[in-house]
Amino acid sequence: MTDPTTYGERPFAKIQYGKEVKTTHGTAVAATKILLGDVFPVASDRKPSYPEDAMGVRAKSMRAIVYQYMAQGTLKISNGYYQALPLLFSCGLKGDVTAAETPPASGAYLWTFTPSPTAQNTPDSITLEYGDNVQAFEVEYMMFQRLKLTGAIAQGQGDSPVSLEAEFFGRQLSTSTFTGALSLPTVQEINAKNARFYRDTTWAGVGGTEITHSIRKFDVEILTGVHPKFLGSAAKYFDVHGEGYHDVKVTLDLEGTDLAEAIRLVHASQTMNVIRISIPGPAIGAGAYGLVVDVSGFWESVTPMASEDKGNNITTAVLHGTYDPTGAKMLAVTATTNANTI
Repeated sequence: MTDPTTYGERPFAKIQYGKEVKTTHGTAVAATKILLGDVFPVASDRKPSYPEDAMGVRAKSMRAIVYQYMAQGTLKISNGYYQALPLLFSCGLKGDVTAAETPPASGAYLWTFTPSPTAQNTPDSITLEYGDNVQAFEVEYMMFQRLKLTGAIAQGQGDSPVSLEAEFFGRQLSTSTFTGALSLPTVQEINAKNARFYRDTTWAGVGGTEITHSIRKFDVEILTGVHPKFLGSAAKYFDVHGEGYHDVKVTLDLEGTDLAEAIRLVHASQTMNVIRISIPGPAIGAGAYGLVVDVSGFWESVTPMASEDKGNNITTAVLHGTYDPTGAKMLAVTATTNANTI
C-alpha cells in the first residue's frame, strides 16, 4: 500500500476571505484577511438523487443525478472579537457601509448597520478560502442568512467570551489554493462580563434606563432575510440573491429580582419595549471598542425560577422583535473597531 505524501493536520487549518465587488457578486476574489474562527467541516455543495427506475433487476437505481449546487455551513468564532463584527453584519444586514472615525483622528471607526425596513440594504458578499495543508477550498458569493451572538458571564474565574455565529450560503465549493502572504490579525476580544442591559418604552428613549445587576446570559439571533435565488440559466448554482423579512429574538437570563418581575408584568400587559445590549471594550485613542444591539418588540415569555445557580433563582425572558411604527424600525446595530475595512 502506498503511503500518502501529505497528511491533513489540524494545526494547518485556516480561514481567510476577500470582499467581492458589489457589481459582480459571485466573481471570486483573492483573500485579503485571515479570520480567527473555529475549524468547521467542509460540507459538500451538492446532493445527488438516485431515480428509482423499472429495470428488471433487484436494484432500485442505476443513475446518480446532481441538479443544483449550493455551499452551506456555519462560521463560528467561539471567542468573538470586535474586528469580526463588520464582516458579519456587512454580509447579512447592510452592505456598502462606510465606517466613520469617531471621534475624528482617534483611530476608532464606528460602523452603523441599522437595516432599512423599507428599502434595499445591498448586503456585501465575500469569497471564502478554507482548508488545511492537503487542500484549500473556495466558496464565492458567500452571504449570511442567520447571525447569532451569545454571551454568558462566568460565576468565578472562568471565561466569559461572546461567541459569534454566521450561517452562510455560497454558490459552490471549489478546490483552490490559499492566497499567500496574509498576516495573522491583531484582535480585541468581546467580553460578556462587560455586557450592559437597558429597557425602555420608545426608540427615542432607547439606552436611557439601565437594568443593573441583572444580566447573566444573552442570546441575540437575527434572521437576515438574505437568501439565494435559483432561476433558469446555464448554471447549476444560484443566480442572484434576495432580501426578505428581518426577524430578531433576544433571550436573556436575569437574576430573579424585582427588576425581572417588572419585565414579567410588562409581558402580562403586552406593552412594547425597546431593549439594548451594549458591550463596550477598551479605548482606541480617544474612542473605544463597542457593540450595541437595539431591538424593539414584545416579551414572548418571561419565566421566573427557570433555573438556579448557587441558590439564586434565574428568570429567563424572551423578547420577540417587532416593527415599531413610531420609531420606524425594529433593529439597530453599531460596532466600533480599529479597522475601517472588512
